[in-house]
Amino acid sequence: MLSSFANFSIGSRVKLNNGFIAEIIFIDAGSQTRPVVKVMDSGQIINLGINRELYIEEIL
Repeated sequence: MLSSFANFSIGSRVKLNNGFIAEIIFIDAGSQTRPVVKVMDSGQIINLGINRELYIEEIL
């Protein structure tokens, strides 16, 4: 499963486990599988490294 995360890059669109579509806006080198994302509909910024109940379900 981690091999699919290797394709993350800033600007990638992803689907979160809550159904939200988001864009990756920052990737921390120490936590590459838990980037900071911006929700497309609301503009909300979510740091997945802090907000542990959310995760990336799919790369779009």
